[in-house]
Amino acid sequence: METTEIDVTAQQLLEAQLKELLDEPESKSLPGHSVLLAAEMGTAAEIKNQAKKLVANVLEDARLGRQVSIRPIQAVSTQMMESLLKNDDALLNLSLIKCRDDYLFQHSVNVGVFIMAVTRSLGFDDAGVIAAGVGGMMHDIGMVRIPESIYHKPGKLTDAELRQIQKHVELGYRLLVRTPGVPEIALVIAGTHHGRQDGSGYAVAPVMDKHVELQHLSAIIDMYDAMTSPRPYRRAWSATNALRKIHEMSIKQRLNAKLVHTFIHHIGIYPLGSLVRLENQLLGVVIQTNRANLLYPTVRLIIDGHTGKKIDPRDIDLMAWKDKQQGYTVVASEHPEDWGIDPKTFLPNSNLYS
Repeated sequence: METTEIDVTAQQLLEAQLKELLDEPESKSLPGHSVLLAAEMGTAAEIKNQAKKLVANVLEDARLGRQVSIRPIQAVSTQMMESLLKNDDALLNLSLIKCRDDYLFQHSVNVGVFIMAVTRSLGFDDAGVIAAGVGGMMHDIGMVRIPESIYHKPGKLTDAELRQIQKHVELGYRLLVRTPGVPEIALVIAGTHHGRQDGSGYAVAPVMDKHVELQHLSAIIDMYDAMTSPRPYRRAWSATNALRKIHEMSIKQRLNAKLVHTFIHHIGIYPLGSLVRLENQLLGVVIQTNRANLLYPTVRLIIDGHTGKKIDPRDIDLMAWKDKQQGYTVVASEHPEDWGIDPKTFLPNSNLYS
């Protein structure tokens, strides 16, 4: 498990490389929005909460050895796609903000949301997007067969314990193969999400050329969401540091570079909820990304970086100040825990992020 944040020199180099990605026109090809974000947030929150409950039910059935039914997961995947069609930022935003409880259920749903949003932008048809959502939400089902003493261990795993954790891929794949109605795409995701493009990692599903894109994509998304989620043995990575690490791995050809770029264009270098430091040393929480220029989100300023003291929150669109030489440019990302803040409390509709 790669859980050590990269050093400052590497961060500076990789951030420069990440910013170069934004010269590419890919972000302009992302799907448009037919409904305003504020209008879709409530519905999206209800769908996501329902999905967490359904995933919990299915995983409990699997844990107890009962026959798993995939139909509820397919139904909620269809609802997710309908929400993404209206405004994909709603479900994406809800999946970017992490809570400390129910990691397995939350992670499973988040991976489903992310993979549906990206496959939709890649041109998958409705059935393919829904199947990808099923695969994302079921990709870690094998974890229910791993002893909780290992899965929730607060310290470093031994080699033997790590091998047991790795068995969740095979256990989950075999369980889903025996489950009626599981689409082939979902089996691919469940069986390959810990595989790497260079052949490293661990996977059990057969390599299929027609689904190779999904194999690579599921590895990227699973890694990003796991890294940015708090775990008993470590705190969550900041979103920007996680993206830097993933980009670094794509340079080394361990992850698919094209799909890493596509994912970054979806959520931005500074995703919603990121704590960023501006050139003028003010700190703020990203409350809205700017798809046209991901380097200039809207932030809610909350801390004076010179004094470390909190200030009266105020919102500023960095794009509007781009050429005004007032220091309203992001120069670094910060970890919220270092400043004793919970980013979600500063977001619009903060009550929905649970």
